[in-house]
Amino acid sequence: MKLIAVDVDGTLINSKNQISKKTKDTLIKAAKNGNKIVIVSGRPAPGLSALAEELEFDKFHGLLSSNNGSTITDFASGEILADHFLDMDLARKILKESQKIDLDIVLSHGDILISDKSHKYLDHEVRLLKLQSKIIPDVRENLSFKINKILFAGEPEKVDKYYPFLEENYGEITSQVRSHAYNYEVMPKGLSKGASLLEIAKFYRIKREDIVAFGDELNDLTMIETAGVGVAMANAVDDLKEIADYITLSNDEDGIAYYLDRFVL
Repeated sequence: MKLIAVDVDGTLINSKNQISKKTKDTLIKAAKNGNKIVIVSGRPAPGLSALAEELEFDKFHGLLSSNNGSTITDFASGEILADHFLDMDLARKILKESQKIDLDIVLSHGDILISDKSHKYLDHEVRLLKLQSKIIPDVRENLSFKINKILFAGEPEKVDKYYPFLEENYGEITSQVRSHAYNYEVMPKGLSKGASLLEIAKFYRIKREDIVAFGDELNDLTMIETAGVGVAMANAVDDLKEIADYITLSNDEDGIAYYLDRFVL
C-alpha cells in the first residue's frame, strides 16, 4: 500500500479550479488498487468536501489533512483521527498583538469563516471554498472557540513587510508558513503537512518510503521532504523543485496522473 498525498491549489486542481478527468480517474484507480489517498491542504475540512466526493473518498475511505495538517479526517466515516489546536491563551495573545500590523485575518470554525471585519481576502476564501462567513468585530480580544490556525492575508508586499513580526515574536512557540504570496499562516508548534503524513502513516502502518507526495508551494516543503518520494509539479516554486525527488508535468498537464501511471500503477 502507498500513501498518496496531494496538495490542492496548483497541484490537484488545474488553473480552472477543477480536477481534470484524467487526474480524477487515475486517483480513483489508485484507491481501487488498495492505496490510501489523502488530500493535504491549508483549507479547512468543509472546504475540501466537494473535491473528496469527486474522488469517491466515500467509497475508499480517503483522508483529508486540513488546515496544513492540523486536522486529519476519514471522509467516509467522518472520524477525526487527529485534531490539533492553538493554545487558547496563545491564540488570543497573537490575535490581539497582531492588530498593530496591517494584515487581515481569517479564522475557521466548523463550516464558517470568521474575521473581525469584511475584507476581500475573506470574500475570496468564501467564494473559493463555498462556505459561509461571519463578522465578529471583537474576535481578536474575545476569541471564544478553538482554532487550528490563524490565516493572515494581505497584498504580497504587505505580507513581506509584516510576517517578520509574527516570526520574531511567535516563531519559537508556533509553526508558521507562507502558503501563498497573499497568505501567512500560524499553527500549533510542530504542525505541518509533512508531520500529518507521518501521523497518517503511523496510524495505517505505512512505511515512510511508501509515501508519495505531490505539491507546488512553500507550505508543501515539509510534505515533499517527509515523503519517500516527493514530487514537485512543473509549476512549483523553485525552492520546492530543488528538494523534490521528481519533477512531473504541471497541474494543467495532469502531472499527478503522469507520475502515478508510470511509477505506481
